[in-house]
Amino acid sequence: MKLLEQQLSTTSIHETQSSNSVRNHSDPPSGDDLLISIFSRLPLKSIARFHCVSKFLASILSRHDFTELFLTKSLTRPRLLFTVKATNGKLLFYSSPQPHNPDHNSCLVPTPYHTSSFPEYLPSDICSTLCGLVLLQGWKRKVRVICNPATGEFLTLPKVKVKSNPTEISQTYLGYDPIGKQFKVLCVTLSRDERPKTHQVLTLESGKRVWRTVEHKFYFEDNFTMSGDVCIDGVLYFGAAVGRSSMIVCFDVGSEKFSFINTNEDMRIQYPCLSGSLTLFNYKGKLGIRQDSDNMFCENELVLWVLEDAGNHKWCKHSYVLSPLGSDLVQYNRFIGMTSTGEVVFSGLSQLHEPSDLFYLSFYNLQSGTFKRVYFQGLEEFKQQFTTPHTFLDYVENIKFM
Repeated sequence: MKLLEQQLSTTSIHETQSSNSVRNHSDPPSGDDLLISIFSRLPLKSIARFHCVSKFLASILSRHDFTELFLTKSLTRPRLLFTVKATNGKLLFYSSPQPHNPDHNSCLVPTPYHTSSFPEYLPSDICSTLCGLVLLQGWKRKVRVICNPATGEFLTLPKVKVKSNPTEISQTYLGYDPIGKQFKVLCVTLSRDERPKTHQVLTLESGKRVWRTVEHKFYFEDNFTMSGDVCIDGVLYFGAAVGRSSMIVCFDVGSEKFSFINTNEDMRIQYPCLSGSLTLFNYKGKLGIRQDSDNMFCENELVLWVLEDAGNHKWCKHSYVLSPLGSDLVQYNRFIGMTSTGEVVFSGLSQLHEPSDLFYLSFYNLQSGTFKRVYFQGLEEFKQQFTTPHTFLDYVENIKFM
């Protein structure tokens, strides 16, 4: 703590000198603004410790303008997030800097988040992240939890009330409205007839968190050939089906309005029984879809679709021919997504049988056509338990207190 206080004091002196040098040209910052400027330069662990020092500092660090400033700076420093279930069933969280154009066979050491306050019933079957928050839900227990690994906080969502059968809950998604600065949870409910569906939305920032009904006028069903959901610029995208046709549902988080995008006919899967053959991901700020090969025994190319014009349902196809080594890697590893700098990332269960005890990710550079492997030290015990961490790209630390 003494070192942190020295850092705070030193930064304060520099800020004061800087303020004095421009006092003739602008008004000096207030005491609170000066503290916010200082704290915005500190790492997460330091902020967490100062948050416990006094009620005054806790109030400063909980201010909306400070949390937004910290989030803005965190977006320029994307990280990797790993979730893994321990032998006792506890869900653990680890994080490391996200490498950009890494050296081959480089090694990083993920640091654990202290989440001892998380409940034992924390679900882990389905997990998604957005702007530092994590949505967790399970198959058996219908419990849905929003947690913040950076702050160690969690929020159990209220139970979703649905009408009597044939209505059932299909999936729950997390969205963010960058204009209104609000996180919202969308609960999709499906019925067995073709009546217009009524879904429910919950706003995290509201004082009393209750589910509100939103309605849309077109019918859709679950699409098991498509996996993943993506929120880009305030629009939440996820896959659905109308009859035998696949489409993308678009939910505007701010206006809470639905629309849809048709998929390209060339995206049709020869074997529709293969679950998750089309995977949604963020392609450098655009909606992307990774298409699996129809040939289950050989995948010699990487096929990515990019949405170019949502209004006209226009997609652009990108195909990359793979080397034999790259073909094996793509075929036997899990597609994770694409980093904000354009590198495609893979992870898979195949590495459980490799001689090295270190968990690793493979980064594919689309321009050079080369794969680079990055190892992560400290997760070896889970590999020995035949457990592979679940990896999320472009994770940002958010000190938003719930």
